[in-house]
Amino acid sequence: MPIATPPENELARLRLLRSLNILDTPPEESFDRIVRIVAELTKVPTALVSLVDADRQWFKAKVGLDACETPRDVAFCAHALHEPEILIIEDASKDERFADNPLVVGDPKVRFYAGVPLRNAEGLTLGTLCAIDYQPKTLNASVILAFKDLARVLERELLQRSAAVDSKQVWDQEREAKQLSESRFRLIFDEAPTGKAIVDLDGQFIEVNAKLCEITGYPAHQLTQMTFRHITHNDDLAQDLSLLKALLDGTRRSYQLDKRYVCSDGSLIWVQVNVALVRDAAGRPLHYIAVVIDISERKRAEALVYDYQHHLESKVERRTEELARSMDALQTITDNLPVLIAQVDQELRYVFNNDVYRQVFGIDPRALKGKRIADVLSDELFAELEPYFIRALKGERGTCDNVRYTASQNRVWSATYIPDIRNGVVNGFFIMSQDVTERRLFERSLIDQAMRDPLTQLPNRRALDQELAALLAQQDRKPFAVFFLDLDGFKLINDLNRP
Repeated sequence: MPIATPPENELARLRLLRSLNILDTPPEESFDRIVRIVAELTKVPTALVSLVDADRQWFKAKVGLDACETPRDVAFCAHALHEPEILIIEDASKDERFADNPLVVGDPKVRFYAGVPLRNAEGLTLGTLCAIDYQPKTLNASVILAFKDLARVLERELLQRSAAVDSKQVWDQEREAKQLSESRFRLIFDEAPTGKAIVDLDGQFIEVNAKLCEITGYPAHQLTQMTFRHITHNDDLAQDLSLLKALLDGTRRSYQLDKRYVCSDGSLIWVQVNVALVRDAAGRPLHYIAVVIDISERKRAEALVYDYQHHLESKVERRTEELARSMDALQTITDNLPVLIAQVDQELRYVFNNDVYRQVFGIDPRALKGKRIADVLSDELFAELEPYFIRALKGERGTCDNVRYTASQNRVWSATYIPDIRNGVVNGFFIMSQDVTERRLFERSLIDQAMRDPLTQLPNRRALDQELAALLAQQDRKPFAVFFLDLDGFKLINDLNRP
């Protein structure tokens, strides 16, 4: 069974872990709440906040497990310390790193494990937020993302504890300064990787370390002549003062605030400030301890995300306006065409109608949107046209040449039904209907001229041939007879009266 090697920063990691004074402490709701959420989110019986000590992993919070700790040699979390984001073992019995692990081959027979490393701002890994199941399992991308977000919340809890420990250490050092040498105090205070300051009750800096000078761009001798108001952006000052008042009132023990500092060159920098109030043994306020972290990179990233989102929203708005203009133009064009035009969805409801519908049906085309075709056409006409609708919804184009929309208007229409196919899917169909009444009358006139004698207006020889051909073409025709009538002298009369 492979044993996880310690991280390269193992000594610094252990120092930080033990400085938090969190090992072997009683349960806390802020941690217990996280593991309950993880267990529900990932649908596992066991979830843990595991802190990896030198030779053990100890559980600060747990769901579904009685043990308080396990040896580090068998701990899955010891392997997770090396992962940049998350370690997921879908089936430990098939993973060569864990197949012979005592926790896999024996009770509790672990199969699934997912652990997100918990790190501080300097990248030191304290442990993991993990989920365990005794059956193989997979997590989808959204659950993994939420799992990581919960780990970040937990890191914030540990970071606040770390900041509080830092503040307490500074406070303890100040209280012991009477006994310790000034050089030792300076070493602890000045060499810290975060900005630190002791601030009096009026807001003036009493002591500042090198990191705070680096963040603000001011040398120490200038900062100690200034108050925090001088370097705090005006828009952030009111909230800062309100939180300080809460410290003095005793309604808060500490606070954390993201705000902007005005640097020596006039530029702005985003910082996270953790502030605690130091009181004497009698409870009287003495001064503030401030721990300052540069978060300008994080804010720049957030600004980029915001700008990109705003850019997308602007594009959507512009596109919406363009579509609206296009629809207006389309409505204007179609309203002025002598053609009945409509768009129908898959449920045979009107999506679009041009103004010709007002002329034919006497209905405002805007009132037709969403109405079913069956509610607009007569029952007889709907039954006649329904087969064309069905064919169009199947992706077939069809034309009906003899449509009479209203009985009161003796008009004949030729309607074409065109499928609306997008990405291979039929979303409905378009109706293009043209008034062919005049054309039909003209065609009928031509037929009459061809089939009737101009003098007598009786059917001629061509009409007779056509009728006979039609009768002979019938499959189930009945017997019929043809009678001939000879009119003596009719040819002379016909010739004399022919123009």
